[in-house]
Amino acid sequence: MSPRPLKRQPPEKPVNNKKAIMNILTLLKDHKFRLTLTIISAVISTAFTIIAPLLIGQATTLIYDGTNKLIHHTGSIDFNSLTHILIIVAILYVVSSLFSYLQSIFLVEVTTKISYDLRERLIDKILHLPMEKVEENKRGDILSRVTNDVDSLQNGITQSFIQLTTAIITLIGVFIMMLSINVWMTLATIILVPIAFLLMRFMTRYSQKYFLRQLEYKGSLNGQVEETFTGHDIIRAFNQEEISMDKFESDNEKWFSHEWKSQFYSSLNGPLMNFISNFTYVVVAVLGAVFVLQKAIAVGDILAFFQYTQSFNRPIQQITRVMNQIQTAMAASERIFEFLELEDEENLSDKELNEIKEGITFENVSFSYTPNEKIIKDLSFDVKKGEKVAIVGETGAGKTTIVKLLMRFYDINSGSIKIDGVDIEKYDKNSLRSHIGMVLQDSWLFSDTISNNIRYGNLDAADDEVIDAASQVYADNFIRQLSDGYESELNEDTDNISHGQKQLLTIARTILSKKEVLILDEATSSVDTRTEKLIQKAMDKLMENKTSFIIAHRLSTIRNADNIIVIEDGEIIEQGTHDELLKLNGYYYNTLKAQSKE
Repeated sequence: MSPRPLKRQPPEKPVNNKKAIMNILTLLKDHKFRLTLTIISAVISTAFTIIAPLLIGQATTLIYDGTNKLIHHTGSIDFNSLTHILIIVAILYVVSSLFSYLQSIFLVEVTTKISYDLRERLIDKILHLPMEKVEENKRGDILSRVTNDVDSLQNGITQSFIQLTTAIITLIGVFIMMLSINVWMTLATIILVPIAFLLMRFMTRYSQKYFLRQLEYKGSLNGQVEETFTGHDIIRAFNQEEISMDKFESDNEKWFSHEWKSQFYSSLNGPLMNFISNFTYVVVAVLGAVFVLQKAIAVGDILAFFQYTQSFNRPIQQITRVMNQIQTAMAASERIFEFLELEDEENLSDKELNEIKEGITFENVSFSYTPNEKIIKDLSFDVKKGEKVAIVGETGAGKTTIVKLLMRFYDINSGSIKIDGVDIEKYDKNSLRSHIGMVLQDSWLFSDTISNNIRYGNLDAADDEVIDAASQVYADNFIRQLSDGYESELNEDTDNISHGQKQLLTIARTILSKKEVLILDEATSSVDTRTEKLIQKAMDKLMENKTSFIIAHRLSTIRNADNIIVIEDGEIIEQGTHDELLKLNGYYYNTLKAQSKE
């Protein structure tokens, strides 16, 4: 693995706040009932918390006045009234705690369901993306969007919704209660609020771009970790540990830098709000003392007002503390919806392909993955039903691309591919693919039992059919030697069996699928010569009365093909049967001669 030059990073851009907020609101609108219950619970919980300090102030005044009466021998503390007030305060706090708990429960249900739905939508999007879009996105980055970004969005909504809802209700309620005590003290308290919000807005706008980029680097690092883990044997074999580490450290440094900056700038809000809050206390203390001396308010009112001042400043401080989570959630929202907004694979027809009666025709087909770089050039050939067609050529000649075009993983630039004289673009893609079975050069199995991996070709197949398919490719013997036989579990990387054995299982899976058209892309490339000969016999029997496309480097395996097409740079340079191509003394003859000497 050679070191790759670092890509120039695109200019840092802030999150599109308006779009991110609209996306989040779109997610929330499907949960109006539970959100309503959440808000009602928040209102009740906060309202009771707001009322309590006023009663505590009244209790303080009772104690203060009663103490003065005792000192001057004019009366005593009204313990009946004091007890009554304290009982009410206790009840208010208990009820407030209960509704605060209900608020959290309702909101967690909403955010958990949102995460569930988003993950389903993301996986559904992956399954319906065009092939070029799938290949454009790194697996690690997609994985990060499905896991990290969805979690960040869920946590952001959970924390910020509770905090913001409570903060708004608290600010309104506390403002009313403060006004009821003293207008001038209230004005002195709230006059500093606009300054605080202006500072918060400035810091938020400045730090947002760092939140978005740190999520992007997190996705990039996920991809690198996956590559390092799955390819660690190759890295060690070529002594590339240091280069892999250097590349990881480079992106890790960028992640660290952007995460540190995002946290640093957004965290400045807290100290600024503490300073403003402390300054407010000084102002309230001075004004309160003046008003008490003027007998404009009672001593208990000062205590209540201090609690309200604290309650007024606390929501603003809470907002500053959750700004990190809010910004991370908005950045995560942008990345999630950016992926969800990718166009699905087009499937414009619903016409069903029921049966292939005559054959497949390629007419002047041209294709390129990128503009001005044709991979397939004016390709034409016919394949009759039941014929075996072999496609040979150097690596990169376009052999695999041909069958990808037949599967409509990609749409051709010009020309046409026809089945029974009908352009395949007129058929439903799923219907077309349901008639084609593939064994690819890179075998793909999933973490499950061997029997289920084979049964993937036909989910309704009985156990006997699974065993019969495995026997046809001579896999039954090695499967039965495993500890649990057909119920043996393949691990996550399916490396508890050999690469050749994996290829045998994929071939058995294709046999079980009983498709009309078979595509064998280097199907025996990972099998030893002896096993290859055994498989070849089974494949010859399998391909009877089936239209087959065989892509192979070993020309000895395609001697009995009905038609052999030699591709070079996306063009047909030779075509014919084995004997006809030998007479040409061209590419096929020379390659077969060279391979026979190996």
